[in-house]
Amino acid sequence: MKVKVRYFARFRSLVGTGEEELEVPDGIKVRELIDIIKERHPVLKNEVFAEDDDLADVNVSRNGRYVSFDEVLEEGDVVALFPPVSGG
Repeated sequence: MKVKVRYFARFRSLVGTGEEELEVPDGIKVRELIDIIKERHPVLKNEVFAEDDDLADVNVSRNGRYVSFDEVLEEGDVVALFPPVSGG
């Protein structure tokens, strides 16, 4: 199945594109998609994801809604990855 992945902020700069379409296995979870993305773009593995908790430094939305890393994806989903934000 195909899903679209959108990259924002620093992720966009590191990957070199704002968006790409990926062919992934049916029933894949967000966590597994992130593993595929890290293999496809090693710069993310090395510079973004924490060694002790691979998912600590990323926020994920699916079709415009924040999701957990165990969310199952479906054909045509749009997954957005962006760094955590803070403010005060």
